[in-house]
Amino acid sequence: MGVTVLMVAEKPSLAGSIAQILSNGKSHFRRGAMDVHEFDGSFKGQMARFKMTSVIGHVYSVDFHSKFNNWDKTDPNELFQAQIIKQESNPKAHVVDHLSREAKGVDYLVLWLDCDREGENICFEVMDCTVRHMRPAAAQNPLQYVLRARFSAITAPEIRAAMGS
Repeated sequence: MGVTVLMVAEKPSLAGSIAQILSNGKSHFRRGAMDVHEFDGSFKGQMARFKMTSVIGHVYSVDFHSKFNNWDKTDPNELFQAQIIKQESNPKAHVVDHLSREAKGVDYLVLWLDCDREGENICFEVMDCTVRHMRPAAAQNPLQYVLRARFSAITAPEIRAAMGS
């Protein structure tokens, strides 16, 4: 087989729709923390195994230390220097572990997230979970192996055009 491509969408229903379109209805799925739709196809002129999965919105949430929780006792100026605590948004969903597992040994990562600021932020959260687990060439030079699908509708022509660009 050629390359392995992990694709990540912003929500499970979107992942299923994209997988159905790109596989011409021939994807198979397996259950895990999040469903993974798998199918074979072509990517950058090579045979490819595709794994399409999703997140459920933001992967991480950020907050200040608990000592800053009482706004009546916190000087807002202190917040500019305060450390931010990053933690998994929904720990019971195990999205971080799921993405890390699915990224092991893949050659490419294609991000199917909204083309807005929030979507861009989620892209970086996904990359934080996945890039270091990809094949060494990808982990060392992610700009060549992490791609962004740009689309505005969940229609076959839009999805295929996004995949082709």
